[in-house]
Amino acid sequence: MIFLSVALMFPAATAQDSPETDQQQQAEETKPKGVLARRAEKRRKRIMERYQETENTEACVPMRSLRQSIILDNRTIFFEATGRRGFMNRLPTECPGLLREQRFAYANSFGSLCRAQIITILDSFGRTWGSCALGDFEEWEKKPKDESGDK
Repeated sequence: MIFLSVALMFPAATAQDSPETDQQQQAEETKPKGVLARRAEKRRKRIMERYQETENTEACVPMRSLRQSIILDNRTIFFEATGRRGFMNRLPTECPGLLREQRFAYANSFGSLCRAQIITILDSFGRTWGSCALGDFEEWEKKPKDESGDK
């Protein structure tokens, strides 16, 4: 069994920003605000500038082709792949804490990351914060350099 975790460090929300009830907290996490929202929007904008959506979706993608995961919100992860491809994964349900923690782990013994595979949210100490299933992998391709602004 192989565990792979993605660890991008970002500060957590402060206590003064947290809502009073669990239900309010979950509702607030679906609408990122402040620093987290600005960082997420910058990441989303960068992806939109560099990639364009194709019509292809995959149920599984080989892990050896994945280079980086970029968490865009509590329901969306973009996986940068080798070559000129990337994969947008829209989780079927909200995954509270994913945007805030920016790291997750998954067990894998067959070399691919697949739809319905479970990811576990981790905090900076490695404690788990819940689990969510992955959705389909929507294929994106890099735009030609003159369109994306890349040099």
